[in-house]
Amino acid sequence: MRLTESFNRNCLQEKKRIIVYGAGRYGELAFHGLKALGITVDFFVDRSLCGKKFLGAEVISPDNLGDYAHDIFLIASLNYFQDMYLNLKSIDAEYVYDILDLLKLDYDESALSEYLLDEKHNISKYENVINNMDLDKLIVNHVELVLTEKCSLRCKDCANLMQYYQAPEHIPCAEIIETFDRFLDAIDCLLDLRLLGGEPFLYKDLDKILERYKDDDRIKRITIYTNSTIIPSDAVLKSLSHKKVFVHQSNYGAVSRKVNELDSLFTMNNVQHYIHVYEKWLDVGIPERHNYTEDALKKIFTDCIMAKCFSFYRGRLYLCPRAAHGGGLGFFKNKDNEFVDFNECVRNRDEKRSEISAFMQKSDYIEACRYCNGSSSRTREIDAAVQMRN
Repeated sequence: MRLTESFNRNCLQEKKRIIVYGAGRYGELAFHGLKALGITVDFFVDRSLCGKKFLGAEVISPDNLGDYAHDIFLIASLNYFQDMYLNLKSIDAEYVYDILDLLKLDYDESALSEYLLDEKHNISKYENVINNMDLDKLIVNHVELVLTEKCSLRCKDCANLMQYYQAPEHIPCAEIIETFDRFLDAIDCLLDLRLLGGEPFLYKDLDKILERYKDDDRIKRITIYTNSTIIPSDAVLKSLSHKKVFVHQSNYGAVSRKVNELDSLFTMNNVQHYIHVYEKWLDVGIPERHNYTEDALKKIFTDCIMAKCFSFYRGRLYLCPRAAHGGGLGFFKNKDNEFVDFNECVRNRDEKRSEISAFMQKSDYIEACRYCNGSSSRTREIDAAVQMRN
């Protein structure tokens, strides 16, 4: 269900300011799209950057949206699209648009980072979100389903903590299906099911997982994240050619030794895929406890781009992969309200739906934040995929 129309030049109105809601990657893409049309952004809206400037424009707080209710808003976010839409409707904003048409514009992309190019060349992710919003349904934007702890690389700075598994395991296929089916039965729609590990192409039952979910109408898109080191089996390759399935190929340089072979293989077999060249990662740090103040913890959570990067691991839904794996590895203990458990039969669907909905709206920091540098525009960059020495 489409809640918004896409902004274009015809949406301009005299004396109405242009306000981009979101000062992340999609906010920057909106800025470049508007610039290509000769349109200036008057304000950005972003809680973590309010009071500062972003791309030359002042950033205002979402708490002050009411002062601009008669201006023109563009929602520039993937993960928070519905939240932003509801915030704007709560102040009776008159002009609310999405940025799909701006993403489709052709212009000089030399100023775009690899992360921005990734989003611009994968417009279907944003389109999937705006086309499937429904305020009367429980819609989950994305979930990262962990298939395996095993990986073909040993990256010393892996944010998901794969490097700390001493005896990594494949998660049993039957266990994944049983618990993840309970999650799906409790919601109405999952916009993007992201399959990862570890390295998902190491998972021997990947074809079974794909066959299980590729024709499930509740799931709108399936994305597999690979480090481009493993060639998938013929059975997996066949499933990858489904119209709903996409492959995100990470290219870390020399260690991604199969990147070109996979590219050719996917092209030949009509597999939708995209190669993302990673030169830098954000340094979220080793999982050791920091003596953060309460205010610092709240800031880390509020600003973190991974705070709503939902991770489904061993039958539990977590707010982020750091919480999932940090707890699983024993670095800390997640509190009972920091995950939703699907390891037992769901006896009351309405209660479970309420639990999931409340969990998705969680706005306070979690235990994992104490063991993390956070992932935001202020987090320092480090070289990507540096391998551990044996």
